[in-house]
Amino acid sequence: MIEVRTCARLHLGLLDNNGGQGRLYGSIGLAVNHPSLLLRAEAADRLLVEGLEHNRVTTYAQRFIDRYGIPAGAHLILHNSIPAHVGLGSGTQLGLAVGAALARLAGLQLSTEEIALAVGRGLHSGIGIATFQHGGFVLDGGRRIISELPDSANNGCNRQTDKSKAPPVIINYPMPKDWFFVVAIPETDQGLSGEKENRAFLQLPEAPARLVERISWVLLMKMLPALVEKDIANFGHALTGIQYMVGDCFASVQGGRFANPISEKVVSFLLDKGAAGVGQSSWGPTVYGLIQGRNQARELAKKAQIFMAEMGGGRTFCVQPYNRGARVRVIGSSNSKDGYEKNSHTTGQR
Repeated sequence: MIEVRTCARLHLGLLDNNGGQGRLYGSIGLAVNHPSLLLRAEAADRLLVEGLEHNRVTTYAQRFIDRYGIPAGAHLILHNSIPAHVGLGSGTQLGLAVGAALARLAGLQLSTEEIALAVGRGLHSGIGIATFQHGGFVLDGGRRIISELPDSANNGCNRQTDKSKAPPVIINYPMPKDWFFVVAIPETDQGLSGEKENRAFLQLPEAPARLVERISWVLLMKMLPALVEKDIANFGHALTGIQYMVGDCFASVQGGRFANPISEKVVSFLLDKGAAGVGQSSWGPTVYGLIQGRNQARELAKKAQIFMAEMGGGRTFCVQPYNRGARVRVIGSSNSKDGYEKNSHTTGQR
């Protein structure tokens, strides 16, 4: 039996919806230790799916089997899952977990990128793929533009990107262990996903070049040095600034700087109550506040929970950065001390 464990991710922003340098998007994000996913798989003569998220597990498994022709079947059980469509990267982590388990059952030596292509994940952002593989803080380089067609509806160009490979990982760096994120998920509409997400990207207006330059400058000269120097104040200030600028780029398709008015109010509350930096993960409604120290994080989470209860409720919890990738375990294996294999480059071998 194969067991795959992986964790959620927080998306810290897309860099470039202008494409003036020949690439689109580019993403910032990090892996966090909660919520997590646990999938178990074993060989079978047909595809049998049990447990949580039956439809999505079945879809990803069938895509993988259609692409590679093997394994002939499998018995898959999803025991723990990451909440879907709230901005925590559940789809990519689930798709990669299913693909990694099936690759191992079939004896295929596949990279994480090859698995992502097989199950159809990572079309815009490479953060979910990179955090599955490496964990920690990740910056990806976006996708190369391969053609541009006039788009009168959006007063610009419809840019086609190279989808034959995942966005390249430019930086992968461990996050300080005493940095915590207070995560808040208001009881409101889910974030965009699937075809709705694809349409939103097609409808996005081209971001002003000066704004894209500003985002990149803050990333390069403030956020990244602050990460290396473990300077939470400047990292948080950079995070908030980038989030506001990215939110403005997406305002036309999500209705404002943030996904909804409640998420925006929670972000302001977290900042007012001491968070070093704040933001919205992906399309939301999940928002977060960065703070140093476990006790400080717990206190902020309690305050945020009370605040959200006054606006209809929601969930609040504390997470830590997770500085390693997904773990694959062969149950009953004696080839390693703990039975686990880090998912680094291949899944078909130790």
